[in-house]
Amino acid sequence: MIELGRQTYMLFDGDCGICSWSAERVKKLDRRNLFVIQPYQSFPEIELAKFKINYQQCDQKLHLITPRGKVYRGAFGVNYILWQYFPWSLLVLLIYALPPVLLAELIIYAWIARNRHRVSQWFGLKACLLKR
Repeated sequence: MIELGRQTYMLFDGDCGICSWSAERVKKLDRRNLFVIQPYQSFPEIELAKFKINYQQCDQKLHLITPRGKVYRGAFGVNYILWQYFPWSLLVLLIYALPPVLLAELIIYAWIARNRHRVSQWFGLKACLLKR
């Protein structure tokens, strides 16, 4: 159950190698225990619906639910995570200060998300459990 007011929930695709690898990196970064990091599949879809999120959306992008119930998706979710920790917050400042860099980040995120199963295989990460 998602409890607002405490931590930010990071929902990722637990069937995806690069998604799971990234989640492990965030767990190591999260020294202040700001995040609950779980595959979206561990929550019933009806629970996610309270935040206007469904499984199909979560299958396509990372989703964060903040303690106030705001939802950040994809690259904006990544930036939210990085913003919490110095010196990564400086990178986020740079990304938002330079619109071409933000555009490049959005394009790169979209490409990786669309091809995450192939990218996972390229890096020798666990192959997706579901056939695409």
